[in-house]
Amino acid sequence: MLPPADASTNAIRQALQSGQIARATSLVTTLDPHIRNLWQGILAITQNDAHRAIRFLRKADAPKALGVAYYLAGQHILFREQMAEAIRRDPGDFGPYYYLGRHYDSDVDNADEAVRWFRLALERNEGYVAARSHLGQCLERLGKIVEAEAAYNASLTVAQSQVGLARLHLVAGDATSALPFIEKAIALDSRDVTALKLAARIYGALGRPGDVVRALESAAVLAPRDASIQYQLVRAYGSVGATAKSETALREFERLRAIYGLGP
Repeated sequence: MLPPADASTNAIRQALQSGQIARATSLVTTLDPHIRNLWQGILAITQNDAHRAIRFLRKADAPKALGVAYYLAGQHILFREQMAEAIRRDPGDFGPYYYLGRHYDSDVDNADEAVRWFRLALERNEGYVAARSHLGQCLERLGKIVEAEAAYNASLTVAQSQVGLARLHLVAGDATSALPFIEKAIALDSRDVTALKLAARIYGALGRPGDVVRALESAAVLAPRDASIQYQLVRAYGSVGATAKSETALREFERLRAIYGLGP
């Protein structure tokens, strides 16, 4: 989403990328008016302040960034319009294609359309591993397992790809081969709840109930509203003889299910 680097904004870019929001905010005030709105909008996006970002970016003539702001605001039709305009202006920029792929994957649940956009993004930036990992996930959903595995193997630095490979091996009935992939995924991102829940399944298939409990406990800390984790903990605690903990998990499951349903 960040615009091309130049001497006047390089320090702001570095501050944003290192999480120094206060410094970036101060530096933005020194910019010429014609680019200040753009960077004020980007700063607002990093703070998840969509409406403030939109106010600045409408004056900045930056459709890609404005599209991201509309996305954060849940304005998906306006998001698509701005991405289409960004592509019209610069068809070689992979970013809008990638954003559209993510949108059709996670919001529209249209894996076929998402695959098309991810492939268009990769045609313009074949080394962008995040797009390749998401492509693999969509291909897996479509049942194109060989292509999905190839995409995951081409993006092994992404935790999601390691999770995907672990899932493919587990579904094929090979929990032993799945284990190193899920362990690598957790090493890459210890806060990935999907990875921890899959790890519990793999440990269960390998007859390691203590590891099942530990994986689910970690997942429960990260996703305290997910009733399904508590349900799995009921059974996991029971398998290791922790009756009191199993009863506590059951009460928490029932409480969360009543409030949030069975999803997270």
